[in-house]
Order: sequence, then C-alpha cells, then structure tokens
Amino acid sequence: MDRPLWKILAFLIGAILLFLVPLLNMMERQDDIAYNIVLAECNRFTDICRDTGFITPNMYTDFVDRINSTGNTYEIRMSHIKRSVYPVYRQSGSTMVFSGEYEVIRVNKGEEEILKTLFPQNSVSALDESRRYKMSMGDLFFVEVQNKGKTMAVAIRDMMLFTNTKTPCIFVRAGGMVRNEAY
Repeated sequence: MDRPLWKILAFLIGAILLFLVPLLNMMERQDDIAYNIVLAECNRFTDICRDTGFITPNMYTDFVDRINSTGNTYEIRMSHIKRSVYPVYRQSGSTMVFSGEYEVIRVNKGEEEILKTLFPQNSVSALDESRRYKMSMGDLFFVEVQNKGKTMAVAIRDMMLFTNTKTPCIFVRAGGMVRNEAY
C-alpha cells in the first residue's frame, strides 16, 4: 500500500518540477534582459545629462518611461555633488595674503531638490528654461536604480525554496563627472 502512494507523490513532484524549472529559467532570462535594459538606459540618461550639463523634465520622463517598459517598478535616486573651489587667504597684519592653497567644498544635492526644479508646483511649460536643472562642469552626477517589488523569477524561486528574498535583483548605478555646459 505504501508503494503506490510514494509513486503518486513522486509523479506529482516530477510534474511540478518539469513545469516550474523551465518557467524559472525563462523568468531569470527575462530578469537578465530587464537588467540590461535598465543598465543601458541609466548609462544613456547619465551620459546625456553629463554631456549637456542639465536635466529637463522631458529627459527625466523619457528615462522613467523607458525603464518602466520592462514591466517592473523601480526606485530611482539621483544625486548631484556640486564642487566649488575657493582660494585660502591668511591675515598678515592688516592685509590678506594668498596662502597658495585652495579649499574644495562639495555640496550634495539630492533627488528632492532636482525633482523640485524639474516639476515645480506652478504650471510652467515643460520647455521653460526655469524647469532645467543646471549643473556645472566638474560637478558629479549619479543615478541609482533598483527594483521595488519582486520579479517573477524571484517569486518562483522563493516559492520553490520556501524563502523570502528581500534584496533587489535589479540594481544599477551610473554617472560621473559633468563634462560640458551646453546651456
């Protein structure tokens, strides 16, 4: 009596594995394709921003639309590090004397400040120059993109292995130094 029960259980497990393993493989390939699309679009967006020295609302919405075309939801973080160089002066008696040194100050401007410039509360046209977020040559600009929820491959893998994965499977960073000011 025990043998038929084990045979039925083995048949059910075999049928499930014959269905789930190829499905998992197909979904992992889909995640690889989504990762490559997000990587390419992130590099494209940061290169355009670094070459022009500014971000427009249209550039940002095109970027968001392109990465959302993968079917996943993403969290996007932008960072602009403004670099300022000031000469250092020492007071010698009643005069200021240049010490031959320079002080470099870096101010980190986050995504909120960038988006506030791109999408203000008032209804200004998207082509208006006041909606451009301008950067200077030598500044640093970075974009970080990671998926919010679970992809299908992660959900199937978690179901098969009885786990709960919290880390994002799509995580991309891009950016660098602003090379030009074309405004």
